[in-house]
Amino acid sequence: MALTAYCKKCAREVEPGAVCPYCGTKLGKTAAHAAWCQERTPVKDWMSWNAVMRVLLPAGLAVLLLTLTAEGLSGGTAAVEQLLRSGFLSTLALLLAAVLALVFLALLLQGPELADFVVDSRGVHETRYLANPTALKLLLRLKSPTLLHDAAEGGGTAVLRLSERHLSWREVARVQLWPEKCAVLFYAPGWWLRIPVMCTPFTWEDTLNFIREKLGRKKKVLLPDFLTAPPPPSRSRAKPAARPAPEVEEALEQLRMEEAFAAGENTDAGENTDGTNPEE
Repeated sequence: MALTAYCKKCAREVEPGAVCPYCGTKLGKTAAHAAWCQERTPVKDWMSWNAVMRVLLPAGLAVLLLTLTAEGLSGGTAAVEQLLRSGFLSTLALLLAAVLALVFLALLLQGPELADFVVDSRGVHETRYLANPTALKLLLRLKSPTLLHDAAEGGGTAVLRLSERHLSWREVARVQLWPEKCAVLFYAPGWWLRIPVMCTPFTWEDTLNFIREKLGRKKKVLLPDFLTAPPPPSRSRAKPAARPAPEVEEALEQLRMEEAFAAGENTDAGENTDGTNPEE
């Protein structure tokens, strides 16, 4: 079990429960969380390529459409046909291949990095770190080399924090699972991947339990069927008995009065309940 709780008083990760086993401080209901760290190599990481292709492919398509539109407006259909016959598509494909080769080289030179994941009652959190950072690794990640100097002034350069991403549960619009890779993909909005969470076999079930608890009852969130929580049981209230009509109430009251009057006459006449006279 990877589920733990954080004690604010003694600053320790402890087993989830009511109180801290070390200092006795009461643990809040939201203290439980799942936290783990993974090493990822960008050039081998599918999510790194996914982030690149989500930008590169729409950009290439936009260039193609803009070029064809400009040719069509300036020279008509004949200009568009001439452009296509002249090898424009081949040139664009070669340009795309060259860009992909440069991206591959950049991801290769970036080197491995560390990713910390936390799933708690507030949402999903990811923090990325770079071990043994260099100016080249920072530039390839589109980061300023001044971060390296700032870390050196702080007294250590072994590990440098690169970025943080946070996604609250109320922002999540869609959740997609990739069980083969122990990956959970969080979308917000439903068409944009915000945080891919790479779980371990020990944190997979805990992460799914958090999703089921926080999102399982939300109808607007797209979830796999087995993560959808059943609706709460309906509390059916017993309907109060209908009151009889006023006429019926008066008739019942008159009947009770007549029965009481008859019982009183029998008592005054000295009769037993079985109709016999006690003096006989």
